[in-house]
Amino acid sequence: MLISIDDLEHAAAPGWRAIEEGRLGDWLLRAAGGFTGRANSALAAGDPGLPLPEAVAKVGSWYADRGLPAMIAVPYPAAQPDASTLDRLLADLGWAIRADAATVMTAGTSAIAGVTAGGGPGVEIGPDPDGAWLARYHYRGQELPPVARTVLISAPWQAFGSIRVAGETVAIGRVAAAGDWAGLTAIEVDPRYRRQGLGEAVTVALTAHAASHGYGHVYLQVADGNRAARALYRRLGFTDHHGYHYRVATAS
Repeated sequence: MLISIDDLEHAAAPGWRAIEEGRLGDWLLRAAGGFTGRANSALAAGDPGLPLPEAVAKVGSWYADRGLPAMIAVPYPAAQPDASTLDRLLADLGWAIRADAATVMTAGTSAIAGVTAGGGPGVEIGPDPDGAWLARYHYRGQELPPVARTVLISAPWQAFGSIRVAGETVAIGRVAAAGDWAGLTAIEVDPRYRRQGLGEAVTVALTAHAASHGYGHVYLQVADGNRAARALYRRLGFTDHHGYHYRVATAS
């Protein structure tokens, strides 16, 4: 996709909004009571309007005022974190890398929508997450806090997909969009039903739903260690765009 890393990060930001947001030049400061890294980190995309050491200090103060650890989402060229001047500075300052660096992958919605998923139960799509959807979503293996639903419906447009077997929700996913970009998040399959193509079915159905609403491009983030998911997305037609990880300030 012919879009810069900074532009794609800013295009994706409205798809997962924090409860509180602030600006530091082009950087976006986000807080949501600690629920998810995206909603509780400074998005360091673009120019903060200050020398980097001063900008980092401002970020630290902003999160300290809210009782949260200072965390910065650092994007970088695919598999090249050392290419980021900011990341090198944060490393020198002792900011630790939070586990699960990820790769952002992109595709045209029409290409993914044209994939024929395997047989099996269909994907139900609605504008809001129902109770069964929320019960299936376990962010980082944890139960959802009350703020989660607010974050999940924070985008200008979003939809939620579910696959049910015998009345039980066994696979879910979310698509959210702003501008011309749609983003896939929260794709989760009950461990008892994995390797049956349900994750693929949710991915294709939600992308087709976004395409039908006029969104031309789609992105997703996948943990670098999740080889099976990365292989699936490549097979569907996604390609690597860039990587990112979170740097967290050490306690002083």
